[in-house]
Amino acid sequence: MVKVKDDDHHHPSGGHSSNANSTSSGHVSSAVHSGLDSDNKLPRAGTSNLATRHFHYHWSYPTAGAPIPGSQATFHFGPGFEPQTSPHQHVVYFHVNPGVTVSFQMGDTVQTLKGPMTVPMVSTNSSPPIAMPVQVPHGHVVQQIVDESGTLRHVILSPQHPPPLLPIPQHFGAGNPSGSTQGPQSFYPGTLPHGYHQPFTPLQPGVLGHGPPQGHSPPPHSFHKDERSVRQYNKLKKKLEQKQMQHPLNTTPPLSPRKEINGNSRKGVGSVGTSEDGEESSSLHDEEEDNAMLTDLLGNIKAPEVSEVTSRTALVQWSAPQVENPQDLSYEVLLSDRGKEGKYKSIYSGEALSCRIEDLRPGTEYSVCVSARLENLNASGCASEPTQLVTPACRPDPPPAPKLSHRTRNSLAMKWLAAQDNGAHIDHYVVEWDVDGTFAEVARCKAKQANIRELQPATAYIFRIAAVNQFGKSDYSPTVEYHTCDSPPPQPQPPSLVHGTPSSLTLQWQSRPQDDEFTLQMEDLESRHGFLPVYNGKDTLYVCQGLRRNTSYKFRIKSQNDDGPSKWSEEVTYTTHPGRPGPPSRPQLKGKMHLHSFRLRWDPPMDRGGSVINGYTLEIMKYKDSSGVFEVAYQGPNPMCTIERLEPGTAYHVRVNCEGPGGLSDYSESALLATEPVCPGQCQAPRLHGKPKPHSIPIKWSYPDSDGGSPVTEMEVGVKRLEVDEEIVTAYKGRETECTVLDLIPAQSYAFMVRASNKVGPGAWSPPLEVTSGSCAPSRPAAPVVTHLPGGVACSWTPPASNGSQITLYVLQMSTPPCDTYNSVYTGPSTHCEVKPVPPATLCVFRVQATNSIGCSDWSELGTIVTNPGAPGAVPGLRYTTTPTSMTLHWGAPSSNGDPVTHYTVDAGDVTTTVTSTTCTLDNLTPNTTYKIRVRGVNSVGPGAASTTRVVTLPLPPAPPQLSCATAGHNYLKLRWGTNNTNPNNYNFTIMMASPTGKRSNVYEGTGMSCKVTRLQEQTSYNFTISAANKTGKGPESEVYTFTTVIAPPPSVKGLKTTNVTSKSCHVEWASLRPQGNDSIDYTVQCARLREQTFKQVYHGSETNFDIKELDAGAEYLIKVCAVRQNPKGPVEGPYCPPINVSTPPIHHESPPQHFVRPHPHHVGGRRPLTDQQWAGIILSGFIVLAVLFAMLIAHIIY
Repeated sequence: MVKVKDDDHHHPSGGHSSNANSTSSGHVSSAVHSGLDSDNKLPRAGTSNLATRHFHYHWSYPTAGAPIPGSQATFHFGPGFEPQTSPHQHVVYFHVNPGVTVSFQMGDTVQTLKGPMTVPMVSTNSSPPIAMPVQVPHGHVVQQIVDESGTLRHVILSPQHPPPLLPIPQHFGAGNPSGSTQGPQSFYPGTLPHGYHQPFTPLQPGVLGHGPPQGHSPPPHSFHKDERSVRQYNKLKKKLEQKQMQHPLNTTPPLSPRKEINGNSRKGVGSVGTSEDGEESSSLHDEEEDNAMLTDLLGNIKAPEVSEVTSRTALVQWSAPQVENPQDLSYEVLLSDRGKEGKYKSIYSGEALSCRIEDLRPGTEYSVCVSARLENLNASGCASEPTQLVTPACRPDPPPAPKLSHRTRNSLAMKWLAAQDNGAHIDHYVVEWDVDGTFAEVARCKAKQANIRELQPATAYIFRIAAVNQFGKSDYSPTVEYHTCDSPPPQPQPPSLVHGTPSSLTLQWQSRPQDDEFTLQMEDLESRHGFLPVYNGKDTLYVCQGLRRNTSYKFRIKSQNDDGPSKWSEEVTYTTHPGRPGPPSRPQLKGKMHLHSFRLRWDPPMDRGGSVINGYTLEIMKYKDSSGVFEVAYQGPNPMCTIERLEPGTAYHVRVNCEGPGGLSDYSESALLATEPVCPGQCQAPRLHGKPKPHSIPIKWSYPDSDGGSPVTEMEVGVKRLEVDEEIVTAYKGRETECTVLDLIPAQSYAFMVRASNKVGPGAWSPPLEVTSGSCAPSRPAAPVVTHLPGGVACSWTPPASNGSQITLYVLQMSTPPCDTYNSVYTGPSTHCEVKPVPPATLCVFRVQATNSIGCSDWSELGTIVTNPGAPGAVPGLRYTTTPTSMTLHWGAPSSNGDPVTHYTVDAGDVTTTVTSTTCTLDNLTPNTTYKIRVRGVNSVGPGAASTTRVVTLPLPPAPPQLSCATAGHNYLKLRWGTNNTNPNNYNFTIMMASPTGKRSNVYEGTGMSCKVTRLQEQTSYNFTISAANKTGKGPESEVYTFTTVIAPPPSVKGLKTTNVTSKSCHVEWASLRPQGNDSIDYTVQCARLREQTFKQVYHGSETNFDIKELDAGAEYLIKVCAVRQNPKGPVEGPYCPPINVSTPPIHHESPPQHFVRPHPHHVGGRRPLTDQQWAGIILSGFIVLAVLFAMLIAHIIY
């Protein structure tokens, strides 16, 4: 960031400022019509011979759709300008420069002229012609020259110069009889930033240039003024001030011109008008022209002057425009550098005529310009010509700390980021390491990396680096510490097999103290991919999963630590187990079914477990056999067999499995095969399907195990009573397996049987199912009898009729009117109970219900009773407030439960207090102590329930800690307090400071354990007190502590430079420093050979220059200076300035010695490399040549 400050030695003067460019007298030379003078660019013939002062005007107005450079320029001249010559009329000479073609339109005819050529134009009006804005095609410039009376004399048309600095749409000139005023304006090559918005001119596309700043300064302003222009400025200023006073409520527009110059802003802008045209235009736009003329007068400011340029600062000075009362003006300084592509930034705004720019970058080219502004009228002028300045380069900035890129047992490789070169290329970097507390150079390299070899294993090394250019060595980077590697672990033992399965292998290996991590690799011999890592970690057991069955795999392992990996272990081979084969296919009938046998076949399994099938086992079981056990019917290697000795009309389940090296497979799907059918077999006994009801019983059954070889067509259910000898009655026929038998008698025993039928006939009845029908719910009980008991009531009731099922329990419910909600107070088989507790002094109603296995009876009639009064309830809303030695309790009134509360008891530990109100205060307590508080109400019945809470009293305010001064500077004091720099109790500390005048102020308040007091004076004593506070409050202040600041060192010396460098001596001088208080300033000069870097003192004194003698010829030296403050307590030495590099010339015997200073190191052999400025100049020259060639090519194509 660039800083700017006003220069104390330059102030605006009270009188008129002189401007070298304010006036200029010129005489028109004689010239011929066919050419222009190469020196003066003015015609030689047909010009006025009067020795008059002229004003030069330059225009470049781009318009929409303007022709490209090199196209024909067309001018339309209005009435009053004819191509004739008369000595009694006003003659204006129109000069066409080489490379320009002009078309004149006079009436209906058009005449084309090619430069170089001069055409005299005659004005037929009575009033003299004046300069007017002229619209020209893109790429052309018009210059208008007027004399002292404002009469237009010459108009010069030429190709456009490099891009103009700023477009100024209005101009000033000498007054004319019509009252209109015109002024001069100028356009010069230069560049302003694209992002910089002038407050006075809307820029047109194509007006500002986009190229880099020119390597040479632009020509000075050809803007000339006389006393009449100054009077015109004062007249305009007073006129505008009067308008502002007459219209104070209206918004005053800015005095800078805002209108777009596009050829349509005023009538006749594209022609050279007569004086009548000027009068008409002036009457229409009088106010705008006044504003524009004032803006152009403010824009007459010379380019600033730059001096005292150092690597970081520069002094900028300028002079005020030639106006009356220049002290009313303010100025704005704009700065740009090459890296910003011509973008300017405002760095200063004020009334001074100079400023000092700080924080510049060394070795950088800057452009600076200045503009003037009249604040009371809100008027601004255009910016001046830019002035170029180049800051000198200096030694580099410290590089960042190096980073470790690679390390081994005997080497460390480091790399780092490039340091800021500060305008001079970095020659090399110096790497130093710490050897017994002293840094020594270990490497010197041009690249940003270094590899330090021949180091000790497992050793720590400390490094730092510095950058070196032609101006010296930079400061060192922060130090870093890196370690070399140690020895890697030895070769481990191969892994051992713990357990194997068909798809996994569990491996284990040993862990040694030097092993940090293991890497296990496996090789699949069939995949041919070689060894691949399968595990990397610290465990010593790993399960390799997803392996193929009955396959061999190779394994090896290595260990590693921070110092590297070990060798691979010996290779071992382990094989997975064969897998169980899959089940064979379901057995199928082969051939016809026989009465006592059938032939079966099946297919081998698809999955054979990675091995061969040794044999098959076929098992057979009768369909729905009660035992459910398969019997082996065949064993052998063939996948087919014949089963004999079977029962007719019987269904069989058949299944098969196989056996291999991996074990037995699962059984195949069962095949159901049957011989010739018979009647269905006997069914199992039916089973109860739900709870028996008084008049119906749901039952469920299953089909018989054997359907006789034919599907079951019907199921039949029979029922009969057990108490009466009767025949079986059919209750259901159908294909379902469940039904509900209806029309039964409650509490009676029944037998249920079932049988199946097929096409052969019905089977036998199943065993009977004996079930008793359900009973009814109990009858409604009578109302319960309720009597009083201490603390409750007693209830009893008479058992109702059971209705065929024993009563299992009773439910007693209670309610307190007017509430309609009943709550169960007893559930059980007993016919009486006690209800405790009950609400005291309350009407209670009771009801009872009987329940058996069938259901519940209706609720009984209600039994009522009024309960006795009881002890008070628990006190509500217990709350408290505390102090360190007391507490105050508050609570609400509890429920009286039918008897009024007489008093309250408060228990606080071993102390019991009795009060009659709902508030109690306990005194004489211990600070920061927890008390258990119990509060209960008491009436005539007795004490009620206690309300309990825990209360902690507040701690006492803390005492102040010990205050100490950790660090003292010349303008600050760093204070510390407390122990171990911790604040376990989270106290809040307050630091008060008393200045030497006795004023106390709060310098810190917070929970920290230290603070820094700044903005103090040197060698001054200050008094401090400290206090601590907690949640209880603020504690007392400590005693007064007095601490004193130290003396301030002098600043760094600036402006160090050398002159008169010879083979044996040189002259050194630097900028002086102001004395600090009553202490004088001395200086110490040190000198050292560049290659030795050992500084020796060569001068100490109060002078600001010194001659260093006895130097060696052809050597390079470093010189630095520091300031020493002479204080009565002892000298105080300040920091050394950056050293400068001085080279003494060698002594040549063949030729006279030449004294010179080498600002750059000597390059041996080869050509000196081009600088950035030289490359920029070459590139810019190339672009200019290409632009000229393209322009000539386009002009040749068009014409």
